[in-house]
Amino acid sequence: MIQKQLENIQNWLAQHAAKIANQSLNPAASIADIEQFEQRLSKHLPEDFKQLYCWHNGMNEEENLGSLFYGMEFLSLTNIETKRADLADLVDELFVLQHADPQINPTNAHHRDWVQFAHDGGRTGLYVDLVPTAVGQIGQVIFIDHEYDVGILVANSITDLLQQFSDDLDNDLYQLNEDALEDENEFLESDAAIDLVNWHMSERWARSDFT
Repeated sequence: MIQKQLENIQNWLAQHAAKIANQSLNPAASIADIEQFEQRLSKHLPEDFKQLYCWHNGMNEEENLGSLFYGMEFLSLTNIETKRADLADLVDELFVLQHADPQINPTNAHHRDWVQFAHDGGRTGLYVDLVPTAVGQIGQVIFIDHEYDVGILVANSITDLLQQFSDDLDNDLYQLNEDALEDENEFLESDAAIDLVNWHMSERWARSDFT
């Protein structure tokens, strides 16, 4: 099923955001690349996460400043490791999330068993959660907003995230940012109704009890 989703996403990008498809997205990671990445992290990653990186190994900004899921940068395996190294000192600080969906363990906002794979350029991002609560699922996709100390369950798996993304593309809930186009870049931005970065104003993501 994940291959169908990835094909649909690739086809949509080819038709509507060719620079993202042809310039921003990196070539696929090899199986060996992914296995070595797992070994360096000392983590067992979900199969659909690996399949995602067998599609494209994240993205780059060399020729086009692009974005993907919810207008975020899709991180390469190298950039995942770089970000983890940059934030390594925060892991032991045990910053607590003030608000989190029940599937997310709030006790450490920089948990080493959360693998970040998308970033907004600020203090939010998407993570694969390898240590959910008893009501969550290993491999669920979570959004962490470090500015507001908030954790939101986005999807039960990478597969579900890709289905969500594919459906939103088909339903015209993404468009190219006009300011970026003026600079000859193609940058996807999500409709306000599904805007995850500005979750507090979004129909899909707003949590009335997260104040």
